[in-house]
Amino acid sequence: MSKLITVLILITAFVSASSTEPSQTMPIVEYEFSTGNEPLPEGPVYPYQPGTITDSPGTIVGYTIYDQQTNGSTGNRIAICDDGSKYFCWMSLLDYPYPPATRHVYYNWVDPQGNWFAEGEGGQVSENSGSGYTNLDVMDNNIGAIFYHWSSGVSENYVSTEWDPPGMGFFTHNQAPNEVFPQTPNSPGIIIWPYGTVDNNNNIHMVATENTSLRMQRMGYTRSVDSGLTWTDVELVDTVMVLGSVIDASPVSDKVVVAYSKTRDTTSQWENDIAYIASDDGLTWDFHNDIVNITNYYEDDDSLLAYTDLDVIIDYDDYVHAVWNAQWITDEGIYYRTYLFHYSEETGQITEICHRPDSSWYSMEGAWNRSVCKMNMGVFEIPGGPDGIFVTWSQFDTSDVSNGGFGNSEIYMAYSADGGTIWSEPLNLTNSITPGCVTGECDSDHWSSLADVVDDSLHIIYINDKDAGSISKEEGAATVNPVRYLTYPNPLTTGIDNELDALPAAFRLGQNYPNPFNANTEIPFEIYTAGDISLDVFDLTGAKVANLVDEYLKPGLYQFTWYAGHVGSGIYYYKLRTGNKFQTKKGVLIK
Repeated sequence: MSKLITVLILITAFVSASSTEPSQTMPIVEYEFSTGNEPLPEGPVYPYQPGTITDSPGTIVGYTIYDQQTNGSTGNRIAICDDGSKYFCWMSLLDYPYPPATRHVYYNWVDPQGNWFAEGEGGQVSENSGSGYTNLDVMDNNIGAIFYHWSSGVSENYVSTEWDPPGMGFFTHNQAPNEVFPQTPNSPGIIIWPYGTVDNNNNIHMVATENTSLRMQRMGYTRSVDSGLTWTDVELVDTVMVLGSVIDASPVSDKVVVAYSKTRDTTSQWENDIAYIASDDGLTWDFHNDIVNITNYYEDDDSLLAYTDLDVIIDYDDYVHAVWNAQWITDEGIYYRTYLFHYSEETGQITEICHRPDSSWYSMEGAWNRSVCKMNMGVFEIPGGPDGIFVTWSQFDTSDVSNGGFGNSEIYMAYSADGGTIWSEPLNLTNSITPGCVTGECDSDHWSSLADVVDDSLHIIYINDKDAGSISKEEGAATVNPVRYLTYPNPLTTGIDNELDALPAAFRLGQNYPNPFNANTEIPFEIYTAGDISLDVFDLTGAKVANLVDEYLKPGLYQFTWYAGHVGSGIYYYKLRTGNKFQTKKGVLIK
């Protein structure tokens, strides 16, 4: 498919690793697949001690020793009901180690008046120990539907729906199918780690990924039209090298979308595109012919490749949005700089939200993490115009590392008021810095999930890990961790300024014409707000090859010609900037 890429790729010089100088790249590491039932390492459990150094923000809705919440994409563990009530779910471990301690799915619920099901504690949802890796959505009558798998010798997927009225803690448990055709006797074709959604017809949709000793894992889809009592046979969606496929339903139609990291190299977890498949009625799917490859990295001769984290959402105008992280991979290894990207079905544009870091680094994020990861989206309805798109994510920095050598994550947010073209500067929502912290005294805020619905606030659930790293990956020590509910005022409704503004449209950059071009090309743009404007052209190495505009411009339509006789054939990026806002597009020179 054709696409517009609006991201500037800057490649800085490679810095070789040494004992005194951190590297800009890491070796290409193939992490072991999780089984969903890993025994946790033995050792003491450090109790929660509030306010030891800092205290991360938000209301405590429960606790868990199990810091990791999902494999790959973070999914939805918080939902806003039509009446304003809110559901929360998480994977809870309250004793140690596991096994023999029991691991269960927990939930909490609060009504519009602020009355909790079990304030600060929550309650058990699952019946079988070994249940976890959970997410949720909301059905008719403001009833929660909680998805999870149970893994204890066998693996099964469940959807537990609360009784009516909600908030009483009583659930009906329905098992979903979990078998695709076997690959080998040692890989019987069992899919687990379910992600689910509920459409406008109250149909339940689920995707899950195979648990296998083989490198390739199959992803399957199934649905129920009777609240989980019966299900369709599992359909094969695709084969993948990483976990984290996600699913979402439209708030205004019957449309349902599945998105995932699509494998480009069957020998590596690191070489993926981002793809999605949509069904307009939620019932008719063509998983073979309807794949939309958003990135097509190889076709565009890019060295950027996607990893395992992504999210997908459908806005109130019925357009698909996706976010994911990606990085450069060369013969030198995997670059630490990680980009966070957004895609809009409406415009076909891919835009950069942020990237980390800008300089040399070293590895401290832990297995399966990048410096920007675990992203999640929410939508704010703006009648008569493009919707507001919000993204939250986990972010790591070498200036905030625990005594054990793992990065303390922070929860960040950015937003767009025009459907994803222009983005705000990232904002640290938790801001609980604890460098050098010891076990039990860290504030590593990770595994966040943003509610799909953004109203007058963003609604977020996250794990306030008291020792950085993932205990299931034997990173750090076991701690009792608060599960926190954080709200942040919606800057599009409150006019909050701080580091953000209301993001009025400052300009809009057009596609160069002709494209591809031979010797020169026209670059159009429109200025809505007077200001200092720069328009620069960069090559694939990040070197500036032309400055076309660097002056104060009044509102209006402009067009500048780039005469490219002094450079060779190839891909070039042109970037329009004013203040801290920018847009970038790509042109192709063929001589």
